[in-house]
Amino acid sequence: MKSLPSLIDKNGQPIPLDRELASGGEGVVLTILNNNKLVAKLYHRQPSDQTAEKLATMVSLANPELLKLAAWPIGLLYHAQSRQVAGFLMPRLNEFQPIQQLYNPIQRLRCFPRAGWNFQVRAAINLASAFEEIHKIGCLIGDVNQSNIQVSIHAVIRFIDCDSFQVQVNGKAFLCEVGVAHYLPPELQNKSLHGLLRNENHDRFGLAVLIYQLLFAGRHPYAGVYHGAGDPSFEQLIADFRFAQGPLAHTWKMSPPPHTPTFVDIPPDLGNLFRRAFERGSEKNTRPSPTEWLMSLKRLEQSLVVCAIDTGHTYWRGAHSCVWCRLGAHGGPEYYFGVAGDVATFAVDEVKLHEVLRRLRECGLFDFRLARHRFVPPQSPKATPLPQGAQESQSAIFILTVVICLCLFAVPFGIIHWAICLGGVLCASVFGIWLAIAFWTAPYYWEIRRRRVALKDATIAFEKIEATWKSIVSRYQRAHYDTSKSVQTLITQCYELASQYQIELKELTIKAEEMGRLRHLRLHLIADADIPQIGTRRKQILASSRMFTAADINDQNVRNIKGFADVLTSQLLYWKNQVQQQFHFDPATAVSVTDKRSLTAKFRNQHQQLLASVNHEITKLESLAPECQASLNKLTPDLQRVVARCEQAEADMKIICNNNYFYYLSGKY
Repeated sequence: MKSLPSLIDKNGQPIPLDRELASGGEGVVLTILNNNKLVAKLYHRQPSDQTAEKLATMVSLANPELLKLAAWPIGLLYHAQSRQVAGFLMPRLNEFQPIQQLYNPIQRLRCFPRAGWNFQVRAAINLASAFEEIHKIGCLIGDVNQSNIQVSIHAVIRFIDCDSFQVQVNGKAFLCEVGVAHYLPPELQNKSLHGLLRNENHDRFGLAVLIYQLLFAGRHPYAGVYHGAGDPSFEQLIADFRFAQGPLAHTWKMSPPPHTPTFVDIPPDLGNLFRRAFERGSEKNTRPSPTEWLMSLKRLEQSLVVCAIDTGHTYWRGAHSCVWCRLGAHGGPEYYFGVAGDVATFAVDEVKLHEVLRRLRECGLFDFRLARHRFVPPQSPKATPLPQGAQESQSAIFILTVVICLCLFAVPFGIIHWAICLGGVLCASVFGIWLAIAFWTAPYYWEIRRRRVALKDATIAFEKIEATWKSIVSRYQRAHYDTSKSVQTLITQCYELASQYQIELKELTIKAEEMGRLRHLRLHLIADADIPQIGTRRKQILASSRMFTAADINDQNVRNIKGFADVLTSQLLYWKNQVQQQFHFDPATAVSVTDKRSLTAKFRNQHQQLLASVNHEITKLESLAPECQASLNKLTPDLQRVVARCEQAEADMKIICNNNYFYYLSGKY
C-alpha cells in the first residue's frame, strides 16, 4: 500500500498503522504503531453490510478463552472520514508458523529443526482441542487449510483468518463460502460453496486431513499410488473416496505412497478413526469428533518410545521397531535429520575396564598341592598287636638259623677231612629244611604278609586318589590359563575400539557432503513436485519403476521407461538439477545424526558385548578356584579314609620292622 488510511475504533480513537505484515486476496494485515500485542486487518474493498454484521457479531463473542485459540476480532476499525467499516483489530501472533511448516518435512527442518514426531503428535492433540473449543461456541472453521492454522515452537495452535469462519448466533448464520480443495470433503468437491451451510462433519474432514499430515510425514490421505486406469486429478481421487491407507485401499485401486509410515506404525484405534474420516460413508455424519481424536492421540502420546539408534526418532511402541530408521534404511528420506542435535561420541569405559583388571589381578593361580598330613586322623593309630607265640617262633627260627650257619661254617674245614665237609653240608641241609618248614608254618610270617598287602593296597588307593587330585588341579590350571588369556584379549579389543571408531568417523566425515546431497534429494518427493508435463499418471508410472524422489532420477533409468522420451526426461533432470542447487553443504552439521548415532551405537553395542564377554570370562575365572576346591573337597572323605588306612598299615608294619629279625628274614617290602 502506498499510503495508509486513517482509521479509528468504535470510540473514535485513532489507530495509527505502521507496516505491512501479510497480504492476501481479501485484505492486508498491518502492525499498529507502538503496540506489539495487536494487529489490524484492512480489507482491500469496502466490506458488505453482511460482512460488517458478521464482524460485529464475532466481536461480541470474543472472550479470554477464545482469544487463547485464535486471532479473533476484538474490535471494528472504521475509516476516519466515512465511518464505514474498514477492517478489525485482532491479537498479534508472535513466533507462530503455518502448520504446513511443521508437517512438511523440508520446511520442518528449516522452521522446526528440533521438532520430532512426538512434537507433531502433541501439535495434533492441541489441534483437536482447538477445533473442539471452536465448535463449542457454535462456530465452524469452514475454510480449513494449511495456512490459516498456526503453530508455535511449543506446539501451541492458533487460528487466523477467523473472519472467514462460519458463525451462527441466535438462529442467524454467517456463512463461509471459500475453501481449499485439498481440505474439502469428498461430498463438497467440485461443488459451489456459495450459500452453503456447513456442518461439523465438513470441518471434521479438514481436521482429520491435518492430523493425518502431521502423523504421516506431510502426506495427504488421498496421495497414494493409484493403480487404476486413466489419470484422475487429485480432487477426483478425493471425490471418489480413494483413501490410500487401510485394509480396503486395494479395492479402490490405491496403495500407500512409498517411503511413508503405514497403518502398522500407528495404534489400530487411530487407524479406525482415519478410516471413518476418509472412506466412503464418512459423508453420513460419521467422521470422528475432536473429542475422539483427543482420546486416541493422547493414548498414542503415552505409548511413544525413543529410538535406541537416533534419539531424534520417536515411534509407537506397538510398532516394535523405529519406523523412521526403517524408512531411511530402505532408501527413504531422513525425515528427522538433526532433530536430536549433537550426539555423544564413543569412548571406552575405563572405569569398568580398570575394575576388570583389578579382578584379574586378584584371580591368581592357586596352589592346590596335595598335603597328606592334612588328612591324617587327629589321633595317631595304634599298631595292631603281634600274634601270640610270635616271639617263641622267632627264637626257634633264630636258633635254627644259627645252627645252619655253624654247619655251613664247618664246610671249609673239609680240607682237613672230607667227612667234616659232608657232615656240615648234610647238617645244614637238614636244619635248612627244618628252618623252612618252621618259617612257612609260623603264624608270624603270614601276619607279615597280610600287613604288607594291607600297606600296599592302602598305598595304591592313595595313589589313585592322588592321580584324580592332580587331574582336577591340572584341568583348573589349563582353564585358568585359557580364561586369563581370553580376558586379556577381550580387554585389548575393548581398547582397540576407540581407534577403530575414530577411523570410521573420519570416513563418515569424508563422505558427508555426498551423503548430505543424497539426503537432500531424498527429501524431495516426485509426487509433491510441480514438474511440467509430469502429471499424476506419469508420477504413478515413475513410482511403479521405483522412482519416488529426486535421488532416484538419472538419465538412463528415465529413458528406459516406456513413454518417457527426451522432453519428459529433460523436465525431470531439470527439476532434479534445481533441487540440487538448493543444497548447501554445512560442515558443522555435515554428518547425519543418524549416521553418527548409528556408528556410535554400533561401537557402543560392540563395547557392551565385549564388556559382557569380559565380565562373563572374569566371573568364570573367579569361579574356577572355588569350583576346583569344591571338586577336591569331594575327595576329602575318600582321602581321609585312605590316609587312615595308610597310617594304620604303616603303624602295623613299623612294629614289625623295628629290630624284628623275622621282618628282615622275610624280605623288606
